[in-house]
Amino acid sequence: MSIAPTAPCISLHTAAVLTGRSLRTWQRRIEEGAVPRLGDERGRALVAVDAVLPALALPLGEAEVALLVRADHGEAAAQAELGALFALAALRGPEDATAHLGPALHFLTRAADQGEADAMHWLGLLHAAGLCDAAERDAQALMWVARAAAHGHAIAARQVAALLPAGGGSQAAQQ
Repeated sequence: MSIAPTAPCISLHTAAVLTGRSLRTWQRRIEEGAVPRLGDERGRALVAVDAVLPALALPLGEAEVALLVRADHGEAAAQAELGALFALAALRGPEDATAHLGPALHFLTRAADQGEADAMHWLGLLHAAGLCDAAERDAQALMWVARAAAHGHAIAARQVAALLPAGGGSQAAQQ
């Protein structure tokens, strides 16, 4: 039985991504009564954000919680912004990278799949910084930055233009 949510809630999948705990762990916590199972009109199992916050490595304020709920509902701009918050935390240093990289990649990839140029650019930066697959670091970094440029990201366009030989860049990339 699920309870209708009265507080900000997110899906079990998002709770697992944010905390690094498995989906099964969240399901078990619900079964044991440690976390109430909430539900939405689509039948998704939800948990209150308050149940997830203590397990996060990145503290979220009221504005970030609202952003998280919008991102969980699939809003691309919110996913890109939330992914950027986690990406910044991951870029701070190796001790922060592990806890923050998973959520950053999760939200940025979903936003990029919806055409968010900022998310594409962030993915390029994370690859360039060596935080992702080392074997394809440069190729992935360039691919994401080039995609961001193709989607109108001004900084990415300048970065791509700087990589091209003089006179070899397209007019759009140089603007």
